[in-house]
This record gives sequence, C-alpha cells and structure tokens, in this order.
Amino acid sequence: MEEKNWIQELKAGDKVVVSTGSYDKKITSVTKITPKGFINVESGQTFTSDGNQRGGDTWHRTYLSQLTDEVALGFKKQALVNRCKVIQFNKLTVEQLEKILSILKEGE
Repeated sequence: MEEKNWIQELKAGDKVVVSTGSYDKKITSVTKITPKGFINVESGQTFTSDGNQRGGDTWHRTYLSQLTDEVALGFKKQALVNRCKVIQFNKLTVEQLEKILSILKEGE
C-alpha cells in the first residue's frame, strides 16, 4: 500500500499496529470500518481516519501504523529475544550448549 493512503484502504480483517507513545506496540486486526470512516480494532479501540485514537489519552497518544514486512519481522525478533531471555542454560546438557555456541560462532 502507498504510504499516504494505506489507512484509507483498510478493511475488516487487515492487520495494523497500535502504538501508545513509544513504549507499547501491538499487532491487532481491524474489526470494522464505520460508515463515518472510524476504524475499530480487536481491542475495542476506535481510531479516526487519520489513525489517531478517538477519545484517547492526550498524555499517551495512541495511533495506528501500517504493518509492513519489516515491522512484522521486528515483532518476531523481539518475541524470539524474549524467549531466549528465559532459557535456563544451567538445565541444558553439554551437547545442547555446544550446539548453541556453534550456531553463535557461525554468526561472528
């Protein structure tokens, strides 16, 4: 979708990113586009046709942005990093640890 009119081309079922300030971002789906052009998403939030939350908190602006392949890859990478953070390495076998280290050496 072209950057300027991606939001006008949204339809129910499309995936979008809902961002609140710079600290909270999540992928969600559009559930409905109203006759007046308001955009409803799965979380129950409503956005105007320019992507800003209708009736939102002025201190923590919430807005829609386009879910591009690059943005989706960023979400996937962060999810993988989060999974790696909770690995209990001391419970792995020597062989498993050696495999992990060999993979890491490939990336160097």
